[in-house]
Amino acid sequence: MLGVVGGSGGVGASTFAAVLAAVTGRAMLVDLDVVGGGIDVLLGIEGVPGARWSGLRVGGGRLDPKLLADGLPRWGPVPVLAADSPPDSADAVAQVLAAAASLGPVVIDLGRGPSGPRDAGVARCVLVVLLAVAQVRGLIAARAVAASLSGAPTGLVLRRGSVAPDQAAPMTATALIGVVPALAASRDRVVDARRPPRALARMAAGVLDGVVRHD
Repeated sequence: MLGVVGGSGGVGASTFAAVLAAVTGRAMLVDLDVVGGGIDVLLGIEGVPGARWSGLRVGGGRLDPKLLADGLPRWGPVPVLAADSPPDSADAVAQVLAAAASLGPVVIDLGRGPSGPRDAGVARCVLVVLLAVAQVRGLIAARAVAASLSGAPTGLVLRRGSVAPDQAAPMTATALIGVVPALAASRDRVVDARRPPRALARMAAGVLDGVVRHD
């Protein structure tokens, strides 16, 4: 279970979460960024039928993993649970994530703001990828986000900017695991799950390889 969080707004964290899910080949993408406008909108699948958080009724009993996956809209091969509204509770998030994890890898778009549901996601991550832009203001913001992750294992992926990577990482108090190009004007809108942006796909593959080697 891997989390992705932006150190500030507009750094492409949701896009990277989606690419990470696509690169695994079999992951479910769970959106906990309740102020992000819905990851289904970012991915261009807002019109695809299927459940979003507002349509899930989780409470007591056992959530059937296959029914969950089959009931979600897909971005290419990736089942996507989008946050069109906040999850009901941290317990609801925990139930959904447990069901999803029984099927395979899970990638969580965490969102920056601390909350019970977000923290329930953070607690289950073997790694949280913090995506930050290498500019002083963005790095200061990223340090605050990192501090809100309750000590979860965290690695920094930098968007190139005015601060050199070897100087940027200490400013976030997070270990640097990779560098990607500056954000394009299109904000890396993903249109094809089978052909994600190359730089992000390479970085996602590197993250996955590192997690597997660590395990």
